[in-house]
Amino acid sequence: MAVHAPFKVGMKEIYLPDFKLAFIRTIHLPANYASFIVPLWFSKLDLRDYLYHGYNLRIGPVIRSYVQQSRIRQGQVPSPTRPQYKRWHRPRSTKRMTVELERPFAWPERPDDLTAWNKEETKMANEEQGPLGKRLGPEGDQQGISNDRRTSMREQAKALLEGREKWKPGVSRGLGTSG
Repeated sequence: MAVHAPFKVGMKEIYLPDFKLAFIRTIHLPANYASFIVPLWFSKLDLRDYLYHGYNLRIGPVIRSYVQQSRIRQGQVPSPTRPQYKRWHRPRSTKRMTVELERPFAWPERPDDLTAWNKEETKMANEEQGPLGKRLGPEGDQQGISNDRRTSMREQAKALLEGREKWKPGVSRGLGTSG
């Protein structure tokens, strides 16, 4: 038996959201309020549905939203044609929403010791990635392909274009795996 939401659910089905929500830690709000930075097109109903379906979190009747304009700045305006210096512009505004939670939320305490928590796993990852980092480092080839392999690939591509070889999917053409 499916449990239905205590409110009318919107028709917008979101399986893999293409937006980002930022949960903001606020000091001046009580524990039963939560504040978010949301996209400009986000509505109160979208936030309510998202919190209910994504986190099974019921919110109270109070949802406040406002658009906070950015300050006017002087500097370079992002322009595809040419850079413009010393121009005044207003960066994109941000939208903030505050909701009343059904139950108070308590932020976890900040840890006293901020060192790496899992030193063994970090060490193993660094050991595994060491050779790759050396190969892709500034002194090595950026794509991890040796010059011999690059030359071989160039010759094979030329042979395919000239018709001396016929291409077949899944057939190895003798590319060296050195890299």
